[in-house]
Amino acid sequence: MRTWKRYAVPAATAGLMVATSSVVTNARTFDRVEVSGNEFLGSDDILAVCQISADESFTPLTTEDMRACLMSTGQFASVGFAPDGDTMVVEVEELNKRPGRIEFGLRYDSQEGAAGSFYLERYNLFPGVFGALELSFSDEYRGLTTSLYGADALADGWDLGLDMSGVQTEFDDQSYRHRRIVIEPYVARDWNERGKLEVGLGYRKDAILDVAPTGSVLIQAEAGTQSAAFLRFAYTFRSEIWSLSAQQHVFGLGTGNVLGATSLSGQWNVPLTDNGLGLVMKFGGGHVASLKGDAPRITDRFFVGGDMLRGFAPRGIGPRDGTDVLGGESYLTASAEIGKDLGQVMGTEARLGGFVDAGTVWGLSDTRGGAVDDTRQWRAAVGLSLTFDIGNVPLSLYVAKAIDKRPSDDLQSFGLSISAVF
Repeated sequence: MRTWKRYAVPAATAGLMVATSSVVTNARTFDRVEVSGNEFLGSDDILAVCQISADESFTPLTTEDMRACLMSTGQFASVGFAPDGDTMVVEVEELNKRPGRIEFGLRYDSQEGAAGSFYLERYNLFPGVFGALELSFSDEYRGLTTSLYGADALADGWDLGLDMSGVQTEFDDQSYRHRRIVIEPYVARDWNERGKLEVGLGYRKDAILDVAPTGSVLIQAEAGTQSAAFLRFAYTFRSEIWSLSAQQHVFGLGTGNVLGATSLSGQWNVPLTDNGLGLVMKFGGGHVASLKGDAPRITDRFFVGGDMLRGFAPRGIGPRDGTDVLGGESYLTASAEIGKDLGQVMGTEARLGGFVDAGTVWGLSDTRGGAVDDTRQWRAAVGLSLTFDIGNVPLSLYVAKAIDKRPSDDLQSFGLSISAVF
């Protein structure tokens, strides 16, 4: 996965078994505690499992207890403690050099129906390379994604990745079938420890198939298969309370039809009190335009609804031609939700939220001479959300009421999502 990051084991600590009493000889406190030598286990998880923090008074006895606790997890070949100024460094060597997992999943979503999934991942699938495969399938959607990722595979800290995917959709509210194949090698680099830059040069084959005779004449004119190279630039920044993601695609390289697609999204988490009350604000936006040749096709345009705009069905708003929703060449969404941890409810942690969602999608290069209304028209909805677990199965639901809508919109006042992993 792209979020995976390998941390190299320093040569001085690799294979090192440090006796605690030989390193910490007197009681001492430190400003920070850090972990060194971990490739696959998260530093925070390592410290949390044995409650190791800078609040501890490190003595030969307490550090030996910490070492014994970490060794008892069965994850480490060695554990040592090495003071470095005001920092206590916990030096570890992991036992499992090829960790991974296999999962089978079942999911029900009121928007998408029932779906199954298969997921496989393996670290060090090849030396220094992470690999993953994911298969998803339902009545209307079938998708396969494979990923390879090698951290520090190139000089100067650049990572190397390869994503390959194939998807076919046949939604009952659309008059065509869509098939897409994407192969994209890319390079990535961490930026200032919180940001990540990616640059990809890939190939996309995109097909609009089996358009119904009653379908929009615009979709019928866009039918067919297009295949060409594309270029992608992406940047993601994550802090403790907010994140920002931006992507720029240029599709159709080397052909007479070149598109530029830009998207931007962000999230801001604001703790309001110390007892679990918080505000989550989200936004998203995008624009696609022809740089040369034909206008964007329906498979390049944006659709808004569902989880992007609760209170409205997936693909529920925007320009229409008859019964066909055409999507738009631009979109904007925004959401604000105040949530409160409820603590234990019927033996499980639960969270209740109240939200306001707003969004719009607009703009077509061809409006059939003005017959299709592609103007920017905002929609909005208010609602309540609830998340909790039934056993180990997460469940989320919401109820929403559209407060700004159009007669042609498809509404959805209730949403339910439940998933189980085996």
